[in-house]
Amino acid sequence: MVKTLRNISKVGIVTMLFMVTCLSITASYLIGFEQGYWRNAQLAMDVGTHSIHVTVYIQRVGEEKTFWDHHAGTLTTIGKNWIEDQLGDSPSTDPAKWISLSLSTDSPAAGWTQIPTEIVAGGLTRAAGTYASTGDGVWTEEYQFTASATHTDVQLTGLQWAVSGDNNLLGADTFTPVTLTSGDKLTVTWTITVT
Repeated sequence: MVKTLRNISKVGIVTMLFMVTCLSITASYLIGFEQGYWRNAQLAMDVGTHSIHVTVYIQRVGEEKTFWDHHAGTLTTIGKNWIEDQLGDSPSTDPAKWISLSLSTDSPAAGWTQIPTEIVAGGLTRAAGTYASTGDGVWTEEYQFTASATHTDVQLTGLQWAVSGDNNLLGADTFTPVTLTSGDKLTVTWTITVT
């Protein structure tokens, strides 16, 4: 009986030592994994995503303003580089707030530096939008144009960082074509989000 208890004790001790060893190895692995995870998390840098959207309203003479269209815009390549410069280099003094319009039926492309056939007369010339912060990393640029001539099928807008000229197009978007006569109002709201 004493011999059996000694054998059981030896087996119990060996089993216990085996379990402690396994737990130690597992604990070391988990601690190492956790340290590795936190190390990686501290080194990882995620700047997130971005989006630009356009909302267009129309107000005909003698009528209430009505919703017209809403789309996700196209961020241009030079627009990406401008954002990089604003966030990482030396910000310019002229923000991307200038809203332009066109009758062009072309689909926006990342390679654009200017919207094609920009309207330069009749009340729809490029204009400075009003900035409003709508949350962390979210803002709008909005302008209400008033037509002083007839414009058939206005359907393209750009968001630019200069009052005139080429090579300053942040983004572009199309919307449902609309014909404006003198006195009609067209409100364009660009929404920019960095998350």
